[in-house]
Amino acid sequence: MHNVLVIRFGALGDLCLLAHTLVRAGELSAGRRFTLVTKPAFAPLMARVRGVDEVVSLPSENVAGSWQLARTLRRRRWDTVIDAHAVLRAHLVLTFLGRGADARLGKDTVARLGLLAGGRRTTALERTMRHRFDDLLPAMVGATPPDVAHTPATVFDDLTPATTAGPPLLGIAPGARWDTKRWPVTRFAALVRQHAEAGGHCRLFLGPREEEWFGGSILETAARDEGAEVVAGATLLEVARGLAGCAAVVTNDSGLLHLSEAVGTPVVALFGPTVKAFGYFPALPNSVVLERELDCRPCSRNGKRPCHRGDLACLEPIGVAEVEQALVPLLQPVTGEDG
Repeated sequence: MHNVLVIRFGALGDLCLLAHTLVRAGELSAGRRFTLVTKPAFAPLMARVRGVDEVVSLPSENVAGSWQLARTLRRRRWDTVIDAHAVLRAHLVLTFLGRGADARLGKDTVARLGLLAGGRRTTALERTMRHRFDDLLPAMVGATPPDVAHTPATVFDDLTPATTAGPPLLGIAPGARWDTKRWPVTRFAALVRQHAEAGGHCRLFLGPREEEWFGGSILETAARDEGAEVVAGATLLEVARGLAGCAAVVTNDSGLLHLSEAVGTPVVALFGPTVKAFGYFPALPNSVVLERELDCRPCSRNGKRPCHRGDLACLEPIGVAEVEQALVPLLQPVTGEDG
């Protein structure tokens, strides 16, 4: 058995994109066993990725945790090691392991900084994160893969898009790590109300950050008044199942965008400070991106910096009617086997 070690600690969106590469690696290789190293929060979800045989968790996010992880990994001989993160912690683990990487993720950081600093666009910025992860495939499978690859309905075992009869369910993911990447909560609330008025049903997905402000917010009021389902305090695996049950998801540039697509659910994605050149646009052919072209975009690499204009002009002008229009082809009634 040829043992392949793949290191990627986070984040959720990157892991979902890497999952497509891991599925393909499993399909293209025989006699290879794939072990993924990641953070404990992501381990149960990533253990369901087709092509992943085992998941090993990082014990803690400090030097001692990296040492413990290396000790665990040293119990086995690794024929191929893939550094799919290329951060200091990955370098540290491999140093403790006494083993270099056979292939390492290329981030094209210089090209991104050039875009931020002076608007310089290069061919490197035409490549998505999926492309960058796929660059690791030859090392993973020991051969150059064929050019043609299919996109599976879901990268996870037992998580498939909704096929039951009834009104299509709209998923709403109002969160993002940084405030500047979030469509205004008033718009999400209006979307819930208008979708309900049209006879639709909504399912809201709240992460820990959203749970902090959701209580007492205008969005909570709209969700309660319109009978929307609220998913809070759930595991990532439960969230993935919930997203798979939606016909479409309205989301900011966040991890749930990529988790939605990983279970085969198309998105209407709202992009503000971040741009396509960073490599994280939706990949499904029926997904839609809504954005505004502005001279100040992109204003930061990940949306962390506050809006220097003070008006969030990249997201504020996107109206509810525009989102509803983008949803029309995605929310056609789902027909069951007897339909």
